[in-house]
Formats: sequence, structure tokens, C-alpha cells
Amino acid sequence: MVSKTRIKHLLVKEIIKFIFLGLITIFIISILQTRSEMIANQFDLNDETQLIYKKNFSHISNQQAVCPLYPKELEGLFNVDLSIIPSLDDLKKQIPNLDEDGSYRPKSCIHREKLAIIIPYRDRLTNLVLLLKYLHPMLQKQSRYYRIFLVEQFGNDVFNKGRIMNIAVNEALKLDNFDCFIFHDVDLIPENDKNIYECYIHPRHLSIAIDELRYNLMYFNLVGGVLALNLDQLNRTNGYSNLYWGWGAEDDDMSMRILDNGYEIMRPTNKVGRYKMILHGKRSRAINRFELLEYWKRYNKDGLNSLKDLKYEIKSIQSDYLYTKIIVDIGPAVTEIVDKKKIVHSKFNFF
Repeated sequence: MVSKTRIKHLLVKEIIKFIFLGLITIFIISILQTRSEMIANQFDLNDETQLIYKKNFSHISNQQAVCPLYPKELEGLFNVDLSIIPSLDDLKKQIPNLDEDGSYRPKSCIHREKLAIIIPYRDRLTNLVLLLKYLHPMLQKQSRYYRIFLVEQFGNDVFNKGRIMNIAVNEALKLDNFDCFIFHDVDLIPENDKNIYECYIHPRHLSIAIDELRYNLMYFNLVGGVLALNLDQLNRTNGYSNLYWGWGAEDDDMSMRILDNGYEIMRPTNKVGRYKMILHGKRSRAINRFELLEYWKRYNKDGLNSLKDLKYEIKSIQSDYLYTKIIVDIGPAVTEIVDKKKIVHSKFNFF
């Protein structure tokens, strides 16, 4: 018969072994996480890194200070409740200090840059209300000078996300001299107010950690979801492709444009770049997306500079308290054909 002392000794030994293995596991996970963050160019912005990003503050008077990168009001992670969905009218009452076009500018400090938030949209009212419910207060706490542009494709034809976002950039620049553009999916709700909505010397992929993807980056060249580019980066990449009708690949096309111009894709850390995704049905996939993606090097002639050759009509630009809404008719969908004789074939790289 085994004595109680022997049983106690064995139990303590097993507990020590369990604790030791647990610590080893935590250590390995930490090493792998650090390595992953290094490969994915993940870091949190700070004043030192942003000194590299040359900003023009010559317009600032001596009596006022530049808004801090991290205002003291920021708290980090905050709770996102997707079950409480206010009406647009109720939301207008809940969010103060906006101008009548969905813009905001800080009163107590000088803005760091002028930010245009571009949200491609169609029939996602619940998603939109939830996004605005959390995005407006977060940007105000960050002391951003910003304006939200909701760009909606007119009619019921196949959605072309890249084309309507390019058109929104053109229209936004007619209204203000924006420095930074953030392209924001309507179904992604930020969870951390220290995820600073600001541009950098390299494009910034802000939505690295999404709950539906277990807060992991799916592949290193991913830029879908929430992407920040300054005006120079936008011009050098020529914006998004205009040729993807349907869901998928326009973001991967953009990542190759970014890398081909010598940029790196920068990201916040996983604990900061966190988002909740509102579940929804996917759009129909672009029929020829793989062919278009393999011939992405056409980008010098497909993007912002080719809008002038496309037929589209701005149906209206409406100023609302929560956003500026652009409704654009881009016509019926077509299967886009690339001239393979004039374009170098180059497959998309996931890593």
C-alpha cells in the first residue's frame, strides 16, 4: 500500500512538471509571436518613429501645440457590443462635435494631418451604424482631423470596390487637401483606441488581428480590411485597380503595387490592431480575379490615372452629420481583359 507521504510527493512532482511544461510553452509561444511580429513589420507608432515621417507644421502658431500622437484620454482595449444597434438618428444625438459633413477637427491642439476615411458601401446599414458608433468617438479621442466618406455604388450590379474607392479619393481631394487616406471595410470595428489612425513613411495595414480569424495575420502580404496610405504612396501605387468586379483580389493587387514601389507593409502589434468582424454574406467572386492578379504589373495604367478613361457619373454628394455620402454610377459589370502581350506576367506572392 502506497503511503500518503509518497502520494503527496508524486502529486507535487507532477504539479512541478506541469508548471515547468507550461512555462516552456509560454516561452516558445512568446518567441514565435516576437518572430512573427518582426517578419510582419509590426510595431506601435511612437514619437521617435514619427519624426522620420516628415510633417509640415509651418502653419502652427506659437500659442498652440501639435496634437500628441497618443493623447492622455486613450485607454487601449475597449468593449465592442454588437448587440446594441442604435438608429442613425439616435447615433447623431450620441456623437457630439461633428460638422455637418461628418468631419471633426480638434479644438485644443493643431492637427497632425488631414485624414480622409473612405468606406465602400452597399446595403450594410447595420454594419455602418455599428462602425460609426465606435469609430467617431475613437478618432475624436485620438485628436484626429478627419472626415468620413461613405462611397456607395449606384444600382444593383456587381460591386467594384476598387473603382468606387478611387473615385472617392478624387472627390475627397476636391473638397480638402487631405494628407492621409484610410480605406476602411464597413464590417470591421476597432477594439483598441491606441491603434492610431495615422499614415507613415510606409503604408500601414491597421487591421492585422480580426476576431473571426482568431486574431492572427493570415499571410504577410495581406492589406485588406483597413489600410492607410499617404497621398504620395497613393499616387505612386496609382490607387486600386479598377478592373475587379466582384469579391476578392483587389487588396492583393494593391499589396503588390505597394511592394513594387519599394515600400514595406507596416502594421501595429496584435494586441493593438484588433478588430471585430460583423458576419455577413460574401459577394460573388470576381470571375477573372486570378488572371488579373497574375498581370498586376499593369498598375501604371490601371488605377487613379485611368478613371478619366472610364464612364461613371456622380449621382450625388450629400453632407450628413455622420458622413459625406458619395453615390456613383459606374455602369454594368464587364469581364475585364488584359493585354498579355504588353504586360509582364508576375504571380502574386503571399510571403
